[in-house]
Amino acid sequence: MLELYHWEPNILFLKPLIALKEKEAEFESRYFDPTRFEQFAAGFPHNVEAGLHLEREGPLLRRNGTLVSSSFFMLEYIAEAFPGPNLNPGGAYEHYRARAWGQFLGLIVGPAVCALGCARYLAPALRQRDQEELKARIAAIEPLERRAAWSAVIDGSFDETAIATFRQRLGFPVKRVESTLAINRWLTGNEYSIADIDAFAMLRTLPDLAPEVVNPHQTPRVNEFLQRMAERPAVRAALALSRTGRPQEAFVPGAEPSRWG
Repeated sequence: MLELYHWEPNILFLKPLIALKEKEAEFESRYFDPTRFEQFAAGFPHNVEAGLHLEREGPLLRRNGTLVSSSFFMLEYIAEAFPGPNLNPGGAYEHYRARAWGQFLGLIVGPAVCALGCARYLAPALRQRDQEELKARIAAIEPLERRAAWSAVIDGSFDETAIATFRQRLGFPVKRVESTLAINRWLTGNEYSIADIDAFAMLRTLPDLAPEVVNPHQTPRVNEFLQRMAERPAVRAALALSRTGRPQEAFVPGAEPSRWG
């Protein structure tokens, strides 16, 4: 039995949904809301790796009782474990490039995008809740770094200076994607791969969150890539799993929050 524990199809949660839809793999959707801390509820899947991996709030893939965590590792697993289109084409070098892109974007783009999204959407939503109850829930989170990431959303850490810094950090990786797409149709060459799924999930919200970084004038190839990805049937099917109708507004603290500052 294949189960995917996921939230709204955005950023980290969007990646495995696209991959599973590309493979046309049957799976049980286990929807949860991490902003309501449902990932800490009794019965929610957990193991040592799931508790320690850098993305922390999900998603999780469970197959016959075995958990797979970390969204890029999940892409690699789905690419290898299920029949259907080859999502990891080419040879050893192309596989290396796909993983290198995943690591590069995950460490640089992921934290900045999640921070910008949390500042724009999550922080205002959390301010509407009972603050004593919210702080008590956050105070119970382990480990300390994970707790600090949630606290940063509500304690004013996302001021204008921090927001400007996050946007500035996006310039270099976005330019690298732009220059690569000027040479290749896809990030690892001429064939679609998990690297493209990963990049799309990371970059998709930037025209909204950082329009000065991603826009038709400065990044025409990135914009064309995002449009081409959005037209794929698997991407449309993944986005259709949204329950709010606003998946682009669904954010939680992302990977490596200690590196945000």
